[in-house]
Amino acid sequence: MDIVQIQGHIKEYDWGNSSFIPALLSQDEDGKSKAELWFGTHPNGDAKVVETGQQLSEFLAQDSLHWFGQEHLDCFGDQLPLLLKVLAIDKPLSIQVHPTKAQAEEGWAKEELTRAHQKKELWNYKDPNRKAEVIYALTPITAMCGFRPLKQIIPVLKLLIPNGYAKHFGYLDTVQEDSDKLLAKLFEDLYTMQSEQLVQLVDEYIASLKKHEELPFATGDGAFLESKGIVLSCYAAYPKDPGLFCPFILHVKHLHPGEALYLEPRTLHAYVLGNGIELMSASDNVLRGGLTNKKVDVKELMRILEIKGREVEKAPMLIGRSGRLHVLTPTEEFHLMVLKSGTYHINERRSIELLFVTEGQAVFQSAAEKRTLEKGSCHVVAASLSSYSLEVEGTLFIADVPR
Repeated sequence: MDIVQIQGHIKEYDWGNSSFIPALLSQDEDGKSKAELWFGTHPNGDAKVVETGQQLSEFLAQDSLHWFGQEHLDCFGDQLPLLLKVLAIDKPLSIQVHPTKAQAEEGWAKEELTRAHQKKELWNYKDPNRKAEVIYALTPITAMCGFRPLKQIIPVLKLLIPNGYAKHFGYLDTVQEDSDKLLAKLFEDLYTMQSEQLVQLVDEYIASLKKHEELPFATGDGAFLESKGIVLSCYAAYPKDPGLFCPFILHVKHLHPGEALYLEPRTLHAYVLGNGIELMSASDNVLRGGLTNKKVDVKELMRILEIKGREVEKAPMLIGRSGRLHVLTPTEEFHLMVLKSGTYHINERRSIELLFVTEGQAVFQSAAEKRTLEKGSCHVVAASLSSYSLEVEGTLFIADVPR
């Protein structure tokens, strides 16, 4: 057996929508929010092998050499280091950041004693692994990520909170070469401000946003939210949250279908609106930084964050020898490819792969087997299979472990 179908794990978070994932899976809607669809072996959402009924982690461990290959086993053991997801976003996710491997290992070790008597939702670290991720837009996606240069932030703060700026942030007018140090101070001051002062600041901010009609709520076609739209969409739910300032402190990125954004560890970010494919390290380490009712540990957040004002580019892509489109990310745990309608001959393989069809269908054929991969289905292909071909009518994604 070189290929098996797996059934994903659906997460019903309240920020999701009720239609996109059911439509992808050709299922009826039940009115509940379907935010994420997971394909992988993470213990919080281990996929199920359709042919055997086993959890994917158990199935792969039974013949790990066949499914992973020796090179993978030497590097990662019999673990799948990636997690493939579908995200269906109707409301902004919490602002968050993920750790590097060294930060995760240190944080995991530091919390060893507290894990015994704290609820899991209070842990900063769920595992000792880093978390990098890339999101590929299936529909228009609005996201926030990375800090804007301070010289872009100061004029906006003066416009929207003139009184609060003069009272709390006048030191920013001294900005010279070391602007990132002042940017970090601005962020920390917002997140450690006394409640009464923060409420006054937010009140001035919201009133100014409503008054300044020249600031757009969304793009002209309504496909993407702009900074003002993000703030006002979140204000009712989080009226005392310093994260309300992040849409003007972080970059707001608009991903058109077919574009991707790579988020390395230590990058403050939040997905705001839209539907996409996310491929990430198999970690659940999330430190939250606002627009949430969950725990925000400001001290640990500041330790993890990289606060540097710089531009954020979309992920580059190139077409490989087989004709597959490669989304380029500097990661050792995962690699994403996109296959549009056409015929693909895939050989010189060394990695386990996840094949996921989002449009139409595809025909998989190897020397021993031929099967049709339907829309919404995900299949695992063994690393030991030397070659196969795909006839794609629609769109298919491949996630593998780069070697």
